[in-house]
Amino acid sequence: MTLTGPAPHFRSLYRQSIPGSRINEDGLGLLGHCAWIVDGATGLSTEQLTKGGSDAAWLTEAIDKTLEKLVDGGRQGADLLPALEGEVHRVFEAATAHLPGRHIHHAPSACLGLVEARASGGAIRLQGFFLGDVVALVPTGQGIVRWTDERSKPFERKTLAALEAGGHEPGRMPEAVRRQILENRASLNQPDGYWVVSPSQPFAGRELRFEAQVAAGSVIALATDGFMRLVDVFGAYTDHSLHAALTEGRGDDLIEELRALERGDSLSGAYPRVKMHDDATVLVIAAETSG
Repeated sequence: MTLTGPAPHFRSLYRQSIPGSRINEDGLGLLGHCAWIVDGATGLSTEQLTKGGSDAAWLTEAIDKTLEKLVDGGRQGADLLPALEGEVHRVFEAATAHLPGRHIHHAPSACLGLVEARASGGAIRLQGFFLGDVVALVPTGQGIVRWTDERSKPFERKTLAALEAGGHEPGRMPEAVRRQILENRASLNQPDGYWVVSPSQPFAGRELRFEAQVAAGSVIALATDGFMRLVDVFGAYTDHSLHAALTEGRGDDLIEELRALERGDSLSGAYPRVKMHDDATVLVIAAETSG
């Protein structure tokens, strides 16, 4: 397809990222025609491998900085993830060069949702590249469509099944849950498993790709699963009503409502989840064109 018309870009309408505990392991970014959301997960090593606030926070920052550099340098579309893989692997090896051996299953990982706007006649062609269960809510002719990667869902269900009946104390991970997470990690970036950004294993080319034609001015929301609890855990919103609330500028109210719902079920009994509070991040953008 030949792309014509003014160069599209994203304009930030709202952004917020709040930690679920002491360290925020989420990230977000916006530069020109690209926007992204990141949800980091620290490995289960008994020692920290990097010098970040946590290994996941270190990886999230590395992804953010690398994507900014790549987009600013003119990288586009399918070329971004191979370049990201090479750079993230390089900086991780440098950061862990003092450690003996390889730490593949103890290394941090991260879910990534990347959207890109390209000109397509009088409209904007939106492309999405997703690894893991971060979400984009995209307005299309068929309504609000969710872009996400659900290949990790079978493993998440196993983790939830390992939770003790009646919930658990805030801040305490039941041993059965920890064992299940360790078992799940063996399937990370494996053919029959799930795929995420990893600093120690290949991931480029395994992302799920999405595409939609959107009108100039369309509002797109990117969010981590911690924010999407409003839909997926508590059922307080649908994708459509959540997108509408964000479009109306109610982002701060939604964050407050999320935390109130979590506090109201502090033992995670009525709404099973490993963490009472998770990092919650949302980025609301408008796809626009300029002459």
